[in-house]
Amino acid sequence: MTEKFRPNLHFSPRAGWMNDPNGMIRVDGVWHLFFQHDPDSTVHGPMHWGHAASTDLVHWEEQPIALYPNDLGTCFSGSAIETGEGAVKLFYTAHSRTSTGEDYQVQCLVHADRGLSKYENHAANPVVPNPDLTAFRDPKVIWHEASGKWIMLVTEGQSIGFYGSDDLERWTHLSSFGETHGRHSPGPWECPDMVPLTAPNGEAVWVLVVGLNPGGYAPGSGTQYFVGQFDGTTFTNANSPETELWLDYGRDYYAAQTFFERGGTATPVAIAWASNWLYAKQTQTAAFRGVMSLPRELRLQDTADGLRLAAQVPISAEAGFANAALPGTSRTDLMADLAVGEEMAIVLFGEDQPHFIVGRSSKERGSIRTIRQPIAGMDQFGHDYTVDLPWPANDVLDLTLFIDRGLVELSAAQGLAWITNLFYPASPDSPVSVTTRSADQFEELLNG
Repeated sequence: MTEKFRPNLHFSPRAGWMNDPNGMIRVDGVWHLFFQHDPDSTVHGPMHWGHAASTDLVHWEEQPIALYPNDLGTCFSGSAIETGEGAVKLFYTAHSRTSTGEDYQVQCLVHADRGLSKYENHAANPVVPNPDLTAFRDPKVIWHEASGKWIMLVTEGQSIGFYGSDDLERWTHLSSFGETHGRHSPGPWECPDMVPLTAPNGEAVWVLVVGLNPGGYAPGSGTQYFVGQFDGTTFTNANSPETELWLDYGRDYYAAQTFFERGGTATPVAIAWASNWLYAKQTQTAAFRGVMSLPRELRLQDTADGLRLAAQVPISAEAGFANAALPGTSRTDLMADLAVGEEMAIVLFGEDQPHFIVGRSSKERGSIRTIRQPIAGMDQFGHDYTVDLPWPANDVLDLTLFIDRGLVELSAAQGLAWITNLFYPASPDSPVSVTTRSADQFEELLNG
C-alpha cells in the first residue's frame, strides 16, 4: 500500500484511471476482472481495458493491459464468455466521434486464449453496427440455455436492447425493454446485466441489472434491477412499471457486473465500480483513481415487499478481513435491538459525528440514515438521506460493516439492503463505535 486511501482488499489499479468493471469471467479456476482504464492519466481519457486476476476474489494481481484503442475507436465497456468448446471471447464497445462531434458506438468481438494473455480483434468488426443511436454500448453476452442461443444486452439510450446469435458473429435484434419501467433520468441506462436465479419457492426467475447516471436512489450514479422472466426474446417485468428496486442504496456502487462461468452458476457473483460520476474525477488519491467493490453473491429472497435481491460477500473475501495486520481494514458485526422510536448511531474513523443512524419507526419498518460531510474540491460529495427497509420479524436488525481504508460497505437484514460509500477521513485506520440515543439527542449531536 503506497497511499493513505488505497484499499487493502478491494481492487485498485497500480496507476491511472479506472471505472466500470468489464469482461468478468472465471476460466480454469481463475477469476478475471477487466476494467475501464486510462493508464496515462488519473482522469477519464482514452479507454483501454485493464486486467486483473485472482484465485480467491480478494487478492488481485494486475496483468498487462488487454485492449488498446484502434482504428474503430477507444474501448468502452463490455463482457466475456467461454463457449462450449472452451474458446474465450470478449465483447466491447468501440467508441469514436462523428465529424460533428457526436458519440458513435459499435459492438466488437475479440478472440482470446484461455489464459487471457493474448487477444486478436475479429477481422469483421464491428459484429453489431450502430442502428442510428447516440448511446449504443456496453454489450453483455450471456448463454440462454432454454432457447439454445447467445443473448447480447446493449444500452439503447433509455432502454436495453436484446440481440440473439448462434455463432457470436451474426446478431439479430429481438426486443427492447425499459422505456416505461423503473427510474429514468437525462442520462442513458448503462452497463446492463441479466442472470437467472431460483426463487425460494423453486421458481426460475431472471434478474435484469441496469446502471443509471444520474438519477440513482441517492444523488448521482446508481444501480437498479428488475425481477421477471426472459423467454429467449423478451424480458417481462414481474412488478408494476413504476416499481423501483436498487442493488445498493449508497452513493458509490455503479456499473455492477457478474462473472461469466461456463455451465452457469447457481450463485452469480457481482462486482461494481465504487464511485460516483458526480465527483469521480476529484477523489482524494494521487497515483490512481478508482476502486472496485467487494464481490457479492446474489440470491433471491421473499420479503414483506415481495421478491427481492439479496447479496453476501463470499467466504473467501470475508476471510481477508480477519487479518489484523491490515491497518484500516476491518469487519464489524452489529445487532440493532431497538424498540419502536429508538435509534442507534454508528460512528467511524474516530470522528465525533455519526455516519449512519439506524432507527425503528414501527414494528414492521425501519431505516438507515446515511450522513457524509462535504469535502472541499469534491462537488456534491456531502449527503444526508435515509433508506427505508423492512424490520426483521425477530425484532433485531443485523448489520455488517466492511471497512477498507475509507471505503465502507454496509449490509443490513442479511444482505437485503446494502449501502456503499466512500469516505476520506483524517484517520482511516480508526475504530468503529456505536451509541444508542433518542432522536432529539441525535439532532443535537448533528447540529452541534
